[in-house]
Amino acid sequence: MNTNTTDILQSIARCGRCGKCRSVCPIFAELPNEPMVARGKVQLYKAILNGTLGHTEHYRRIISYCLLCRRCEEYCPNGVPTARLVLAAREQATEKLSLPFVKKNVLQHFLTNEGRLNLAAKGLALYQQSGMQRLVRKAEILPGGWREKESLLPPVAALPLRSGLPGIVTPSGRTRMRVGYFTGCMSNYIYTETGKNVVKVLTAVGCEVVIPDQLCCGMPALVSGERNSFLHLAQKNADSFQAAGVEALVVDCATCGSAWKQDYPAAGLNLPFPVYDISEFLTRANLRPGRLGTPARVTYHDPCHLVRYQNITKQPRYLLQSIDGLELVEMNNANHCCGASGSFQLEHHAISGAIGRKKCTAILTTGADIVATGCPSCRMQIQRSLKQAGSTAKVVHTVDLLARSMKTGTR
Repeated sequence: MNTNTTDILQSIARCGRCGKCRSVCPIFAELPNEPMVARGKVQLYKAILNGTLGHTEHYRRIISYCLLCRRCEEYCPNGVPTARLVLAAREQATEKLSLPFVKKNVLQHFLTNEGRLNLAAKGLALYQQSGMQRLVRKAEILPGGWREKESLLPPVAALPLRSGLPGIVTPSGRTRMRVGYFTGCMSNYIYTETGKNVVKVLTAVGCEVVIPDQLCCGMPALVSGERNSFLHLAQKNADSFQAAGVEALVVDCATCGSAWKQDYPAAGLNLPFPVYDISEFLTRANLRPGRLGTPARVTYHDPCHLVRYQNITKQPRYLLQSIDGLELVEMNNANHCCGASGSFQLEHHAISGAIGRKKCTAILTTGADIVATGCPSCRMQIQRSLKQAGSTAKVVHTVDLLARSMKTGTR
């Protein structure tokens, strides 16, 4: 195991079995069984470590039922680091049982190779845009499980973001800083317009934006227990941006940001530059947004990897409130998990959907036209939930609204 076993056992020993985690866990709210909550998983992992329980597929499936949202950690009186323990448990389970064939190949041979990932994205875009997807769905030729997963696929861009942008984008005026932009997979392949808007607002505050060769941040591998792939991706990305000579790194994905800020250093990578979420960076850079052409009522969803992993809550709200013509209304439980958690929404789509519907209800109560967030995975999940509820509200990245306001002029 990568993490020191003694340290893990000490963390497990902190659990007083008080059960406070039961009152806040979104998984337990849908599946009220002891193994589904933090307390249960911690005790199962303890049994694995002391040898009274062996690794089985059933055990691995149980520990897959965790969103890593850290809500339990917020309320734990003894500070049990549940998310870290779950990751360690998954890593050990992967060492003992290996991964399913498809997942193993995706993590080891696609995420680690941009050429293969680009080819896969191109194939998906062709499948969606050629009419083939409509035929497949109408004919219902996919097996039930695959049919459900296929229905969750978001529209893939015909051209990846990085393929359509130069490696360096300079501001029109004086250059204040040389900033690296880590696009992540979602902005590169799905939300490409958001990626373009990131470059737009960064150059607006005087940044020279550098977009070197890069790979997936590695979080899909890390949360699946495939640590070697994660380490490979982390090292490649760190080397690429260090070679580019950037003064700071900016990300527009909450999960990518937590990987760079916490998981890369924990893996032994000493980054020679600070890492910022885009909302964090723009607040520090004193961006002055303009006004929206059409007034909008907006509510904001806090991604778990921003609010609980990076303690970022005020910055996106400050930026949104700085836009003329935008009314920001708070939803109830804005910092509650939406149920996405990356690939969790594919593996456990029924539970993910149930959690997403609760978030959807909170959003609809605000009467907002637009939902802003800082996580592409949350964005995809919330948009799907709203569509299923019959809502026409749109989900966008905070930076999209900033860029939109800049098109219509200054204050």
